[in-house]
Amino acid sequence: MKKLLLLVTAIVFTQCFTNVFAQTKIGYISVDEVFALMPETRKADSALAAYQKDLADTYAEQEAELNAAIEKFIQDSVTMSAVVKEAKRSDLQTRLSGMSKKKQEFNDAFENEKARQIKPIQDKLLATIKTVAKENGYNHVLYKDQAIVFPETDDITALVKKKLGIK
Repeated sequence: MKKLLLLVTAIVFTQCFTNVFAQTKIGYISVDEVFALMPETRKADSALAAYQKDLADTYAEQEAELNAAIEKFIQDSVTMSAVVKEAKRSDLQTRLSGMSKKKQEFNDAFENEKARQIKPIQDKLLATIKTVAKENGYNHVLYKDQAIVFPETDDITALVKKKLGIK
């Protein structure tokens, strides 16, 4: 009787643990690889490059104007009265500090535009990963780049690329 009870208990425990472990399926993906290959990423990259060039051109133009004003001040300062010279110097210092603020504003504007351009692409990729995971029975999907050892059969990168139409 004890042997039968022990056997039944062993079978019940085995079934319980088998079900617990069988329910967890973990997939892996190289998000950076897929993201870089998406056509939307290429479009966003070229739009961001154009936007960055526009910002850089605007900044360079304003910087050239300020440098010209400084050169003019240096040349004309010989003939200026002390009051006029001090007023012009103060104006140039204000404009110079304004340029550092302007540079920071341009950097912030670029970062905001980058986030605005990339968010929909990231959302699309995330939705596709979730869809592929659900279709293939994966409970969890981890970054492949952060895993040291994982079964190659659980790499869903190719499945996500296929779902997105990337070859």
